[in-house]
Amino acid sequence: MFMLRTIRLNTHHARFFSTEASQKIARIGFVGLGNMGFRMCKNLMKKGFDVTVYDKNQEVLKQFEKEGASCANDAKKLVSSVDCVITMIPNGPDLMSLYTPEVISSFKPRSLVIDSSTVEHTVAQDLESKFKSVNVSFIDAPVSGGILAAENASLTFMVGGDEKVMNRAEPVLKAMGTTLYHCGGIGSGQVAKVCNNLILGITMAGLCEALAIGVALGLDPKILTKVINSSSGQCWSSSIYNPIPGILPNVPSSNGYKAGFAAQMILKDLGIANKAGKNVGLALEIGKKTFEMYDAMCKSGLNEKDFSVIYEYVSQKQK
Repeated sequence: MFMLRTIRLNTHHARFFSTEASQKIARIGFVGLGNMGFRMCKNLMKKGFDVTVYDKNQEVLKQFEKEGASCANDAKKLVSSVDCVITMIPNGPDLMSLYTPEVISSFKPRSLVIDSSTVEHTVAQDLESKFKSVNVSFIDAPVSGGILAAENASLTFMVGGDEKVMNRAEPVLKAMGTTLYHCGGIGSGQVAKVCNNLILGITMAGLCEALAIGVALGLDPKILTKVINSSSGQCWSSSIYNPIPGILPNVPSSNGYKAGFAAQMILKDLGIANKAGKNVGLALEIGKKTFEMYDAMCKSGLNEKDFSVIYEYVSQKQK
């Protein structure tokens, strides 16, 4: 057995998990089987959890059923039959529409809800209040790492909520990821996630402008990428998720920008960040400009492509 390593960062915690599954929570319901949720759910099954799935996409449900998962016809049946529910929903309105009063009242007392969607922190706070009224524990636990980390069960979880509830959720989270940060109270995980994605959107856009300039001036994109990754401009988008086709294998840019993280999703997250900034009196000028870039790109018809397609968009704008 691997030892669980704990690192303290001020008053918060970063945990690096072992891969040993726990049976404290045996039955899990998973709602939202998109690019991320699909992979996260498969890792839960690999670690021996009894998983019931629910999604609007019937073809995805059939695929999970073939692999041994149970499929629920509606959310009420799902939540009443499991110990823990994980949601990975595209946006706040869809998340709130899932958790209707009828669905919330169908939970078994002392159930656990883990929301890994990326939504406004106020949505997490509203949900926690509703679940508390029916004796159901709740944490917000958005993720970072992208589709590769989801595939490899190496996601980072940013958790908001009671630390005791987080500890209870730990065996489930470690089946899908390697690092867990306790960020504070309910909603703090969402705050951390939106800060991270603000940086992600900005750095990807800036990287693509730099790459477009270099290529337009005659540099070999592979050489330019090596220079950047060995210099102060290195970032996750350049070294792990490079936006130029053919630089890295197994990334969306090398697969026709087939969405891993759709452009419309980073646009949504940048919108959340800018709204949050406005609410606390911060202009976020770079964030606003980056939002405008992705907004224009999405309106050009690239909204369902991976967000790294902004390289193609910027390159075309240069011409």
